[in-house]
Amino acid sequence: MARTKEFDYDEVLEKATELFLEKGYDNTSFQDLVDHMGIHRRSIYDTYGDKKQLYIKALKKYAKFVNRNYLTIINETMNTHQKFETIFNYSAFPMEDCPKGCLFVNSAIELALRDNEISNQVQLFFDDTKKFFVNLLKIAKEKEEIAQNTNVYELASYLNNSLIGIRVLVKCSPSDAELTNVIKTTLSVL
Repeated sequence: MARTKEFDYDEVLEKATELFLEKGYDNTSFQDLVDHMGIHRRSIYDTYGDKKQLYIKALKKYAKFVNRNYLTIINETMNTHQKFETIFNYSAFPMEDCPKGCLFVNSAIELALRDNEISNQVQLFFDDTKKFFVNLLKIAKEKEEIAQNTNVYELASYLNNSLIGIRVLVKCSPSDAELTNVIKTTLSVL
């Protein structure tokens, strides 16, 4: 008779995600995962697969978390500038219980050049963010909040790249004033 799992799948995956975000993939040993996730090595393998499979599951969970948060932190009463400012501030000034940085940026720097599967996950996340920005900018164009001759695809690409840069910069612990100035200057294109 098979044993039932005595842990919450998503809760334990969240612990792995936190550890990977804090330490990176290479610096996280399997024993670190066992200790931090609070389940047995065999349970990790049986439930999540090997370290790489677990990492990919963590990436997918993290993508859903970020995308869901983008949708909850902005609303229809905000103008375009306010929406982007909210998104950039969310990345630059994470809540106290959120680690700084971004699992996808870390993955791009640490793993994407040597692992195609992870590179594809990173690219998919960045593409999804860019598509989200394109949609926000199309709405802004319809509402005449940005110039009618604006190429929303080019602007979305620029803003996405800038947001990635913010996620890198925040790991270096710049001052809040510096981050605020970078965001203000970046969003001046709107």
